[in-house]
Amino acid sequence: MTKISIVTPCYYNGMNLPETYEAVKRDVFDVRKDIDFEWVLVDDGSGDDTLFQAVKIQKQDPRVKVVKLSRNFGEFRAIVAGMSQAEGEAVAVISADLQDPPDLIPEMLASWEKGNLVNLAVRKDREESALKNWFADTYYKLVRKWVEPYYPKRGFDFFLIDKKVAEELVEMQEKNSSIYLQLIWLGYEPTTIEYTRRDREKGKSMWTYAKRINLFIDTFIVFSNKPIRFITCSGVIISFIGLISAVYFIIDKLKNNVVSGWTSLMVVILMLSGFQMVMLGIIGEYMWRNLDESRNRPLYVIEKVLKKEDVRYEHHGEQSETNV
Repeated sequence: MTKISIVTPCYYNGMNLPETYEAVKRDVFDVRKDIDFEWVLVDDGSGDDTLFQAVKIQKQDPRVKVVKLSRNFGEFRAIVAGMSQAEGEAVAVISADLQDPPDLIPEMLASWEKGNLVNLAVRKDREESALKNWFADTYYKLVRKWVEPYYPKRGFDFFLIDKKVAEELVEMQEKNSSIYLQLIWLGYEPTTIEYTRRDREKGKSMWTYAKRINLFIDTFIVFSNKPIRFITCSGVIISFIGLISAVYFIIDKLKNNVVSGWTSLMVVILMLSGFQMVMLGIIGEYMWRNLDESRNRPLYVIEKVLKKEDVRYEHHGEQSETNV
């Protein structure tokens, strides 16, 4: 029987997991009973009862595997950790908050069975605030223009790929990266399914604006040489303007023989100083990422892979026959 893995990164998803499990069971497990599924839940150092809920689901369903990371490493690394533990012939990645509909997995499975190695569920629309939609659309437009022209117009974070592709992603072991851009970078021709991304109904998203900014920086630093090219082009332009200005000031000095322009001089110095600091900051971002890669630290640390038959758990004074 064909085995398929579903990987779900979990971070403060204790409120969502029971409902998500019911949806996955109803819309995936029960629909394709000819498939041997495993659902890999990766606890990314959550501070709520996410791990408790994951193990509780595992007690109900032996198809569930729980991977506990030693701390919070971030969604990208949690997904790679889950893929490293997946045993299926294909691997699907879906979030734990039901913003992406699990009922698309059977459709992506059917596409994979036809020989399509990469199957993406791409967003046609988003049931979220206008501000979030604007920021997301702007980000994806910049990505398509400056980083990856074949990236889906409204993005994706829900996909199903062949085991071969998953193994290639795991082997990359790149830090400060994006699993989604890596997947497009691999170059496999994707098949796409459009859907409307739902708004989050339960819990609070931990996808903060600080994390969004960090992703934006990583996207353009790790996957593009445009920031460095910007520095080079800016330096050439400013040097040219400086040369023209120097000639002008020398001629003006010879003609008038007076000292003038202290205000304009200070403005120019302050502007150039600020510009130089920005350029040094961009170079510093590249240097930091190069340093982070050179230290060769692991991408993630798996504390435990919890199996149904030998784990125990405790929660708020409640102890069961299993304990993590």
